[in-house]
Amino acid sequence: MRPILIPEYLGEFSCIGSACEDTCCAGWKVTVDKKTYQTYRKVRQPEIAEKLDKFVKRERKQSNENNYAKFVLKENSKCSMLLEDGLCTIHKELGEEYLCNTCFIYPRHLSRVGQMVEKSLTLSCPEATRIVLLQKEGIGFLETEEPKNTRGLISHELNLEKYPYFWDLRVFTIQLLQSRQQPLEIRLIILGLFIQKIDQVKSKELEKNLSAIMQDYLARLDNEEYIASLKDIKGNLSFQVNLVQELIRYRLSTGGAFTKYTDILKQMVDGLGLEDLSQEQDKKQYNMQKVASNYYKALTNIYRPFIEKNEYMLENYAVNYIFKNLFPYEYDTLFESYAMLVVHFALIKLHLLGMSASQQQLTQEMVVECVQQLSKTIEHNPVYLKGVRDGMNRSGFNTMGHMFVMINS
Repeated sequence: MRPILIPEYLGEFSCIGSACEDTCCAGWKVTVDKKTYQTYRKVRQPEIAEKLDKFVKRERKQSNENNYAKFVLKENSKCSMLLEDGLCTIHKELGEEYLCNTCFIYPRHLSRVGQMVEKSLTLSCPEATRIVLLQKEGIGFLETEEPKNTRGLISHELNLEKYPYFWDLRVFTIQLLQSRQQPLEIRLIILGLFIQKIDQVKSKELEKNLSAIMQDYLARLDNEEYIASLKDIKGNLSFQVNLVQELIRYRLSTGGAFTKYTDILKQMVDGLGLEDLSQEQDKKQYNMQKVASNYYKALTNIYRPFIEKNEYMLENYAVNYIFKNLFPYEYDTLFESYAMLVVHFALIKLHLLGMSASQQQLTQEMVVECVQQLSKTIEHNPVYLKGVRDGMNRSGFNTMGHMFVMINS
C-alpha cells in the first residue's frame, strides 16, 4: 500500500457517461502510453482490432513512455472511438482496463509531493466541477492509502528538499482562502500581499520568521481598519476589460475553442456591450461608459446578491486550484504563481458578470457551466498559459497594483 492525500470530495465522483452534457472525447489531443499501445496491437477481436490499428497512431514527435501514440480525431474533432450514445468503443467492447492512462485517469489529476501521491479533480469535466464547486462547507482533505500498483499518470512532481516551505505555504494559503469572515476578493488580496512580503525576505530570515509572518497576515482578516483600507482601493474596470479582451483574443487566435465556450463568450460580449469597443479613443471612452453601466448593473443587481449566498463556489474553485497546481510553486516565482491564480479568477468573474447581464440572472448551474468551459478551454492549453505569462511580463502587468485592479470590482 502507498499513502495518498486527497480532497474529501474525490470519493463522490464517478463518470456519468452518456448522461453528461459534454464529452471529454473531443476537441483535444488524446495521448496513448506505450504499454497500452502494445496491448492494442495484441487485440484479436477483428472489428475492434481493425479500428485500433486504423485510429491509434504512433507519436513521432517528442515521443516518450506516456506520449507514445495518439488517437486520430474525426473532422469534427471527436475521438474515432466515440459512439453515437457518447460512450467509448474500447470501454464497451474490451473493458475499462483497456483504456489508455489518459482516458482511465481523467478527470483525476495526480501529483507527487515528496513521497506522497496527491489526487484531485480537474474542472474541465462537468460532473467534477459540480462536485467540487458545490461543497457548501468547503473542501476538506484526508490522508488514506491505495495499492502500490494503482494505475496513474503523475502530472507534476515537487521535491521538498528544494522547496522546504511548501507545506507551510500551502496550509496557510488554504486556511486564508477558507476564512469566510471576509469576502473572497479581500482574502485574495491579502494572499497577494503575503506572497509579495515573503518574496522580499531573505532565506535565512524566512526560516526564522515565516510562522510569525503567516500569523500576522491571518490576523489581518479581523483588523477592521485594515480591511476598510483594502476595500477603499478601487478597481479599474477599463484595465480589467482591456486585459481580459486581450486574453480572450489571444486564446481564440490559438485555435481549439469549444462551441459551448464560444456561446458563453457571446453572452459575455453581448451582456456587457464589449462588441461596441473601438480602437478610436473618443469612441472607446464613450463605449467604456456603456460597458461600465452594464457591468455595474449586473454586479449590483445580480452578481453580488448571488455571491452573498454562494461565494463558497468560487472559494472552492480557488482552493482546488491551489491544491491541484502545487501552488505557489507551479511557475518560476511565487508572485507569478499568484498572478496566474488572479488571472483565472478575473476571467471567471468577468464571464459570470457578462452571463448575468445577458440572461438577467445567475444560477449555480451557470457558474458550473462557466467554470467548466473556461477550464476546458484554457487550463488544458499550455501554449496559451505560457503566452499569458509572457504577455503580462512584457507589459509590466505583474505588480501587486495590477492584481488589486484585476480583483476589485
